[in-house]
Amino acid sequence: MKGFEQSIEQNWTAAWQDSRFRWQLILAIAVFAIFPWKADDYFQWIQQREGIVMQDIILANIPAKNVSIPIFAIIYFSVVYLIVRIIRQPKHFLWFAWAFNVETIIRFASIYWVALNPPEGLVDLHDPIAELFIYGENLAITKDLFFSGHTATMVFVCYFLPQAKERKIAIALTIVLVILLLIQHVHYSLDIVAAPIASWVAIRIAKALLR
Repeated sequence: MKGFEQSIEQNWTAAWQDSRFRWQLILAIAVFAIFPWKADDYFQWIQQREGIVMQDIILANIPAKNVSIPIFAIIYFSVVYLIVRIIRQPKHFLWFAWAFNVETIIRFASIYWVALNPPEGLVDLHDPIAELFIYGENLAITKDLFFSGHTATMVFVCYFLPQAKERKIAIALTIVLVILLLIQHVHYSLDIVAAPIASWVAIRIAKALLR
């Protein structure tokens, strides 16, 4: 543990000497801080507008059940594990941070342009962390559909983990998560299919920004 902490301190101290890295990190934190500040009002507005209900053959053949606990277990365990694994690599962590910011911006825009009502049979998925920092507690949010943020997050985990064995496990967990999201009926299958594409675009944009 001591060696782990020392490597973090040494690597980050060295990276901080680079003014370009320093300002890129500060800006990434500043952009990230905007989301909790403005997201509550945005999603409350999204929730009150009318959208369309899509016909989803896959969901129509899956009985809806509450599987919130395993969904959250997979998401939060995977994210914490990813951060622990990449925190010793400042530039890799910075790339992940910017990819997450870009993906969030893309998701906010796509939710705005693609107005959807929840799938039939939706079982409310209450995310305590998202409700605290993103959605607020005024009104349950069920229309933040296109695309799936949960799936996009797991795509980041699969991409940014440093070892092939870890990435294979993350891919397996992502497949399980997708199945659970469909069982919960919190997303259309199209929302889930679009998430990896949006994540890949965000990763490439973030890489270009950091050059």
